[in-house]
Amino acid sequence: MGEGYEPHVDEVDGGLIYGLPVDSGFFSAAFEFPITASDLERLLEDPYRRALLEVVAHTILQRSMIRGNPAVTEAEFTQITARILHSRPDDLAAYVASVERDHNINIEHFVSEAIRRRAAQTDRRMP
Repeated sequence: MGEGYEPHVDEVDGGLIYGLPVDSGFFSAAFEFPITASDLERLLEDPYRRALLEVVAHTILQRSMIRGNPAVTEAEFTQITARILHSRPDDLAAYVASVERDHNINIEHFVSEAIRRRAAQTDRRMP
């Protein structure tokens, strides 16, 4: 899953790793966290939640790159993943609203862009 400069999932030593490149100003970093097979299944079947994980994770990880801010732990990323991929729609909406408020960002705007980007990539690959 994923190609180019976008989130991707790799199989490493029998486990699944979600990788996400993040830029912050002139600094770039690659973050990697383990995910489960059910997480990957959800990412592949639900374009909205896939894009939502990309945008929310990028937002939270980007803030963690600022000097003095704590790094995102594996346990915290697992919580983010569970909330985005496996929560009920109303709980998900409340979580997205809290991220938007805490980070002063319109998550839905960037989710729409990510979905459009993937649709355009799919269209280019079709004969």
